[in-house]
Amino acid sequence: MKIWSVVSQKGGAGKTTLALQLAIAASEQLKVLLIDLDPQESAERWHQIRQRITGTKDDPSIAAGLPPKLSDMLKTARKLGADLVLIDTPPKRERAIHAAVVAAGLVLVPLRSSVLDLQALKDTADELDVTKCKGKAVVVANAMPSGRNRDGAIKDIMRYATPLKLEVLAERLSDLPAYSQGLKSGRGVTEIERNGTAAKEITTLLEALWARDSEVAAA
Repeated sequence: MKIWSVVSQKGGAGKTTLALQLAIAASEQLKVLLIDLDPQESAERWHQIRQRITGTKDDPSIAAGLPPKLSDMLKTARKLGADLVLIDTPPKRERAIHAAVVAAGLVLVPLRSSVLDLQALKDTADELDVTKCKGKAVVVANAMPSGRNRDGAIKDIMRYATPLKLEVLAERLSDLPAYSQGLKSGRGVTEIERNGTAAKEITTLLEALWARDSEVAAA
């Protein structure tokens, strides 16, 4: 069972959207559980919208919980045959982040290119240092602009991430309305526009993360 935690000390980085989109895409072929450790329970509340609009029950399954319960939830997921568990974390709540990072095989750090997001990356890196888990963390460039601004945004992310010894994945997510608009209808981008750019980006990212985790596990 693979466990991926989505972590950022900056609110609005896109953690929940990333976790949901990956979970929905993966659930097409895998048994997926998304654990929501954020006290706001945004992912679980969204799941209720999904169930009401689409009639879908558990693909993916989503459950809210508190950090002390995470170990038990992961044990239950393993017993039920989950292939992938995604853990959505809150910003600035060390206990939840610590538990999620330690449990994970991969830590995904979504990062936008605004100066406030870039400056906050060090806070996330410091938390990863505390847990001694920086080696399993990867930065996911999120909401990348199009056109001429894209290269500059990527360079800015690299400029902040490299000194912190955080790897930036080659797979990036663009600033596309499909990511949020689809969720309003209770669906992910792979469901509303399978051949669209957003769906291709999420699918490519999912495949890259799965391959990377498999390599790490085999090492």
